[in-house]
Amino acid sequence: MARKINDKLIERMTIGDLKLLLNYLKSESKRLRIEVRQNGKCFVYYKKCKILDIGLRSYHIDKKYFEDKKEPTDIKSKVINTPKKYFEETIQVIDSWLLKHKKNEFETQQNIAFYNQDKNDRYLVLDMEYNFSQNNIPSDKRVKKAGFDLLGMERKTGNIVFFEVKKGLKALTGKAGIKTHIIDFEECLFGENKTKFRENLLSDVKNTISDKQTLGLIEAPNLLPSLDEVELIFVYEPDKNESNNYSNIFNKEHQAAKTNKKYKSIFVSNNNYKLI
Repeated sequence: MARKINDKLIERMTIGDLKLLLNYLKSESKRLRIEVRQNGKCFVYYKKCKILDIGLRSYHIDKKYFEDKKEPTDIKSKVINTPKKYFEETIQVIDSWLLKHKKNEFETQQNIAFYNQDKNDRYLVLDMEYNFSQNNIPSDKRVKKAGFDLLGMERKTGNIVFFEVKKGLKALTGKAGIKTHIIDFEECLFGENKTKFRENLLSDVKNTISDKQTLGLIEAPNLLPSLDEVELIFVYEPDKNESNNYSNIFNKEHQAAKTNKKYKSIFVSNNNYKLI
């Protein structure tokens, strides 16, 4: 099933009872980010955490963020009538959860998304936490880790680009390291079911652009996504005071993936999250 917000939900957000919510999210676009999802839904992320799951008539948040492991019962009322109050309260809860779980790259990922939206930027980040739809692929042929940190496009060429965000040297290896991401990317885009993966991807990107333009979230006039050259780019932010052996580790991981394709990296810092 493709990613697409229900048309009636879009109507509620633009001219209906959820207009207050949409306006608040736009005013807080650096902290809070709306993403297009399957089943007619959209999600709102805060530091990569799903702070709100919105359906046509449903409003949820993951109960794992709360100490009592229970979802609040007044979400609907606050989201519709006092969205500022809902997010201010919930942000405090999630910040406490993040301190305990030490998710270093979460804020970096959302900063990259925020700072690469302008019409003059090289890349337009369209989505966070992109997972391929695999409903039309046999269950025994599906890719278990068909998810990527950020999905975007190069404005000049229209080429679709995946970005994997890494913060610190420890994030470069292991089960979620560079080697694993390269293997997963190639299995999806160049593997046995590449045609279906590419069809699903193109549909998702087109729908995301359409929905986000309708909601007034992006400027992408006449931007046409292309599958001519789908890329995977690693985005790296060094930890403070680390000895930077990034190139050596990256090259070893790249070789271990046993690929003939070349992958590039972009470095960012807490002073500059532009992808150039």
